[in-house]
Amino acid sequence: MLLSGRWCLKITGKIQDRIGGNLGFSDDSWKHKSVEEKAVDIYGVLRNKKFVEVCGEMGARKKIKVECLESEKAWELFQDEVGYETLNSHPDIPNLAKQVAERCGGLPLALITIGRAMACKKTLGEWKYAIEMLKRCALSKMENEVFPLLKFSYDNLPNATMKSCLLYCCLHPEDYCIPKKRSVEYWFCEGLLNKFDRIS
Repeated sequence: MLLSGRWCLKITGKIQDRIGGNLGFSDDSWKHKSVEEKAVDIYGVLRNKKFVEVCGEMGARKKIKVECLESEKAWELFQDEVGYETLNSHPDIPNLAKQVAERCGGLPLALITIGRAMACKKTLGEWKYAIEMLKRCALSKMENEVFPLLKFSYDNLPNATMKSCLLYCCLHPEDYCIPKKRSVEYWFCEGLLNKFDRIS
C-alpha cells in the first residue's frame, strides 16, 4: 500500500492532538483547526521552552547538553554541507548562504539538514526563498525549533519519491537501526521505485 498524503495528515493530526492535549489545547475549536494551524499553536508554546524533559522517561543514562556553535564554526559546518560547487555557482550565493546559516542559530542539526537541503540550490531565487521561509519560522537557538528546520529540509527534497521513502522510515520505532537493503526492498515492493526495473 502506498503512503498517501491523507494518511500522513491523519497520523500528524493524531500526534498533534496528543501534544495539544498535554499543552492545554483540548477545546473543540482547536480540534477543528487544520494541521498547519495546530502546528503554529504548538510551536507558539514550545518555542519559549529551554528544553523538554524526556531523557529520564526514556531511560537515558547520561544527559548531554549540545551547545550551539560560534558563528565562525557554524559557517564552516554549513559550507561543508552545501559544498564548494553550489557556493561558487553564483557570486551572490555566498552572502545569501551566510544569511541562511545565521538563521540556524548555531544549531548543528539545523546547519547540517538545511546545508544538505541547499546543496543542490544554485539560483539566487532558491536562496532568497530559503531565507524568507526561515524568517517565517522566527528561529532562535532553542532545541524545540528543530522541527521547522527538518520540515524545510523535507520540503526541499527533489521529488515525491524521495519524500515517500523518507516518510516510510517513520514507520520504524525511535532509535531503530534501519537496514538500508531491506528498506530498499520494501520501497520496491510498495511501488515507490517503479521507474527502476530491478532492486540493484
